[in-house]
This record gives sequence, structure tokens and C-alpha cells, in this order.
Amino acid sequence: MNNLTKKIRFAFLLVLLFSVSNILSAQTSGTLTFSCATTAPSGTWGNKHVLAIWIESASTSTFVKTKAKYGNDDDHLTSWTVKSLKNTVDATTGATLASYETRSVIWNGTGTDNVVVADGTYNIFIEMGWGSNKTSQHSVLSFSFTKGAQASYLTPAGNSNYSNVVIDWKPSATLITEVDDSNSINVFPNPTSGNISLEIKKSIHSGRVVVENTVGQEIYQTILIDGFTGVLDIDLNSAASGLYFVKIISPNEKYTYKVVVK
Repeated sequence: MNNLTKKIRFAFLLVLLFSVSNILSAQTSGTLTFSCATTAPSGTWGNKHVLAIWIESASTSTFVKTKAKYGNDDDHLTSWTVKSLKNTVDATTGATLASYETRSVIWNGTGTDNVVVADGTYNIFIEMGWGSNKTSQHSVLSFSFTKGAQASYLTPAGNSNYSNVVIDWKPSATLITEVDDSNSINVFPNPTSGNISLEIKKSIHSGRVVVENTVGQEIYQTILIDGFTGVLDIDLNSAASGLYFVKIISPNEKYTYKVVVK
């Protein structure tokens, strides 16, 4: 084998190793949206229940981040307590829940240090406890998804406690145009209990506003007066709890905002 051939092979190996290294260490940024309807039989506490939603690495079962935690009875959230050690960095937290509804969370692909985690398979867990019996009045379930450069939309089967499950991973490269520019458009409050307002500070020509659910169904639509600026109030009180997309569309521009109805 001459020196030139050796050099070519060596260069090829370097490129191969570099490519494999990049694949193994890829850290695609993006947004994961998870929602599901919750229900349980009336227990010791009536309809009151505690709930947690968190993310783990599927390959190592390592805790990544809590996204929601409701209630103070942590000993009834047995799996979450062990996995998270009660870490609630960036999580939505609140008091014990009084009714069973659709619960939604949004994850930006980062761990508790706010650094984007490596691409790969992850599990999103949801856990509820609704009574003094931590075995019979308790339920935990997980769903797998792949975080990476490819978008993924899943509707896995749940069980009697968790239904209408939606898992939607959108890497940054494939996200629909989203402009979070408070100098131009502001959407508030978010989350909302029903009503939202769009403060449009720049003229929108031949525009319209639509609100869609996670499966693309329009639940609201209106045409904007040409050159519209000002505040547009939208009534979402009849919408079920969950994630919605507010879109401002014109021939030359498209803005999309995520809004959570609670």
C-alpha cells in the first residue's frame, strides 16, 4: 500500500468518525407538545387529584425535566418523586386539581440546566393519584417519541385514565413560521382560561385570523379590515382545555402562536 492510498484511507476514516460523532451528539432544538384527557373514578378525595408530567431518556431511564406538577401530596406521585427528586425547574405547578380535564404541556427540548439534550428516544410520563390507596387509586403511564431532525406527530393509545393522547415534536428547521415579536404582535394572556386578545401593532393587509386545534380543525376565523391595527378579542370559552394555534395570515406574512387553554 503506497503512502497516497494510506493518506486517502486515513482522511476517509477521519471524515467517518467526525460524521458519526456529529450524529451521536446531535442536539436538535425544537418544540414538543403533549396533551391528553384525564379521568378516574371518584375516589377518597372525590374528583380531587394530584398529577405530574415529566420526561425521561428512554435508553437510560434518566430524568430530564418536569413539565407539570399539581398538588402537595408528593407521596402519592410515587414514580415522579423517585425519578425527579421533586425537581420542578421550568414546570407548571399548582394546587391539587379539582376536576378531570385535558392536560397539555410544551417542552423546548432542554434539561433542567436549560441546555438542549441529545437527540434520541424519550419517554413522556403522566401520573395521577386520587385517593388514600396509593396502589388502586393511582395510575402512571408513559409514551415514547423520537427527538431529532424529523418532525413526529403521534396519537398513541392510552388507557382508562389517559385518552386522546397527542405527541407532536417539531424540530426548529421544520417549524411553521413563528414570530414571537412583541414589537409587532402580542397574544395574551397565555395560558388562558378562555378569552385571548391579539394586540396587532403593525398594519396587516388582506389578513385573516384563525385558531386551530392540534389536529388542524378551525375553531375560530375572522377577516381583518385591510390595514388593521389594534386589539382583537377572541372568545375561546367554548374550547376544550388544550393547545391551540393562533394564526395571523396575509398574502405576504404568516404568524403562528401557541396558546394553551386551561
